[in-house]
Formats: sequence, structure tokens, C-alpha cells
Amino acid sequence: MPLLVSDYNWQQTKTAVFISVPLRGVCVRDADVFCTENYLKVNFSPFLFEVFLYAPIDDENSKAKIGNDTIVFTLYKKEAAMWETLSVSGVDKEMMQRIREKSILQAQKRAKEATEAKATARREDQKYALNVMMKWLHKQAEARRALNTDIPELFDLKEEEKNPEWLKDKGKYVA
Repeated sequence: MPLLVSDYNWQQTKTAVFISVPLRGVCVRDADVFCTENYLKVNFSPFLFEVFLYAPIDDENSKAKIGNDTIVFTLYKKEAAMWETLSVSGVDKEMMQRIREKSILQAQKRAKEATEAKATARREDQKYALNVMMKWLHKQAEARRALNTDIPELFDLKEEEKNPEWLKDKGKYVA
């Protein structure tokens, strides 16, 4: 069973919350941080720091700095207001479990969306590279067919670019 950390410090402004959690001699690499808009957890065995936040934060722009045996969080509030406390009061074990589960599902959904967006961007990049390559191949084929012909599609080519061998060499470096 982990030991709950209770000797943390926190301060706030209307727009941000600052939390300082001591690491107690634990190696920085071993600290596991999990943060969503309503939940913050730091697990550094055998210690656990967990807080069910008073109000939602902007977890994408919030930051954690680890160093000097301390983790310092800068959590940006979604709504500018002073909080009465850092954590929600009157939360029973069932409610804590629901918040944890909701936070995990939220993080998984965000990770899936990021992975899908990255894959889409990669496909778009590949599609663009293929289109560029196809354009080069098309121009190369046209240049071969009409070495000394005036075709309107080839007007944008310089004289050296009309040479099929030059296009072939240049095409190796495109994409």
C-alpha cells in the first residue's frame, strides 16, 4: 500500500495553481505523473500524491518541472477564480474511483485522437510526396516524348529540365 504524501505546498492566483510536491530522495526517473482536468496523481514508489482538483484545469497547457527532489506543478485554471481549497471536499471512495476512471478514459481518448491525427498527417505527407513524384515522372515522360517539341505543359521547364536524363537524376532526390 503506497504512503500518501501530505506535506505538499500549494498557492494560487486567479488563473493558476502552483503545487510543490517533495520527492523524498526518490530518483526523478521513477516519478510517474498523471494529470487530467480534474485529477492529478504522482506515483513515486512507495509514495503517492493524489488530488481531486477543486475545479477544472487546462491540462494540456499545464506544466510539471521535476528537480531538486521536488515536482512543481503549474496548473492553469479553466475559469479565472480563487479556489476555496485545492481539492474537492466530501469525496467518498466511490466518487474517487469514478473520477479516476473518467480521467483514465479521458486520457486514453486524447491519446487515441493524437495517434489518429499523427497517422492522418503522415498519410497526407505521403500523399503530397507521391503527387510531387508523379508530377516529376509525368514531366520526365513528356520530355522524353517531345524532346524538341513545344508542348504547353513543358513551358515552365528550363531547357536543362527538358533533358530526360537531367529529370531522371533530379527525380532521385525529390520526395
